[in-house]
Amino acid sequence: MNPIALYYPHIHVRDDTWLKYAALYWPRMGRLRPRDYPLLDSVVSARLHAAGWLLDIEPPQWAWPQVGQPFLELINDHAQALRDRFGVDRIDTWGVPAAEAGFGYAGGVRSAGGRDDAAARGEVTWLNPRFGFVHASKIGPEVVAAAVDAGLAVTGPGRGGTWVGMHPELAHVYTCALTERVATEDHLQPVTDQEQPHTALSGWTLDRLVHLLVDRPVAHDEGPRPHPDLLDSFVFMAFATVVPANLDTVPVEKIIEIRSTFGAELDAFRTYAAEQVQEFAAIEDVRDLAVRREYLRLEVDRTVTTRLNELRERLRSVGLESVYALANVKSVALPPLAALAAETAGVPAALTAPAALAACVVSAPVQWRRQRRAAIEESPVSYLFRLEREVSPTKLIDRLRKVWPA
Repeated sequence: MNPIALYYPHIHVRDDTWLKYAALYWPRMGRLRPRDYPLLDSVVSARLHAAGWLLDIEPPQWAWPQVGQPFLELINDHAQALRDRFGVDRIDTWGVPAAEAGFGYAGGVRSAGGRDDAAARGEVTWLNPRFGFVHASKIGPEVVAAAVDAGLAVTGPGRGGTWVGMHPELAHVYTCALTERVATEDHLQPVTDQEQPHTALSGWTLDRLVHLLVDRPVAHDEGPRPHPDLLDSFVFMAFATVVPANLDTVPVEKIIEIRSTFGAELDAFRTYAAEQVQEFAAIEDVRDLAVRREYLRLEVDRTVTTRLNELRERLRSVGLESVYALANVKSVALPPLAALAAETAGVPAALTAPAALAACVVSAPVQWRRQRRAAIEESPVSYLFRLEREVSPTKLIDRLRKVWPA
């Protein structure tokens, strides 16, 4: 089963180019959207949403106790320590620039896809822009009450319902924990277009919360903090070998067309990518991110670039064979039995020879197309080959393919 992606930490995707990359790979992508939350999607997001690729998942109430219990224990056991760092009455000492806060809230310009809607933003003028925000439908009422009572959060009306304002790091940690729980229970794959201080794959236990938010040593039985998802990194690095840097100029309709036309190749590549990542899973244990990236680049060269070159070489061989065949087609002679039959029937050789030549000219391209199609279908990276042809500038090979398409 190919997992559906789950976007976080926001409701609106911030990077349209990243979104196009995601749409070229994941079968679908969901986002946690409250029921009454009005969308202000970008053109790309809106089109993918209308096409059924971008899904709205209502924040599930069953996740409240599972995600909230560690936070309740954290607040009850470490209220004073948390207030010293994240108390709302200390907001002026947080050192968080307003331009970098507003986490999770879709009422201002940043999270509304660039729209400057003064009327919509007026709903939350009671909140300091340095807050991080989480929609109340994503947090259990017990956690909200405990956070407010402890001086760690405030609540109020905003676009699409009630919002909870708090220190951006608290908002981020809670959203990551919620995303991880929903993804685990619904077999989704968390993905993000943001540089994150934390991820939805970090294992959000009480001990980890204490370690991060209260500066207590992590328990000895706590596992190592996971790196950013290896499969996600592998796929995007593989795409970078064939997709041009100006993907932002490729119309979203072209992305949808590619998904529809080459669905079989995409499924095969997903399976291949998952298998390859399992083989070099040890890379996840590399501590230094730069070194990890280089190991991953070596694997992409080995499993993707080499396979692409092999496919191109095989297709070139088919092309060369076709050229040689056309060059020598005048030397084609009728098989002896066919010649004897023609002679017996009284058909002049002057007629049978051109007919044989015409038959070769007509049938050869069919055979070469069949060979080309087989080469593409047998390659695990044929989808990347298709992408390279579909989103790159027109080349001579593209003009040839219009004559003899695969």
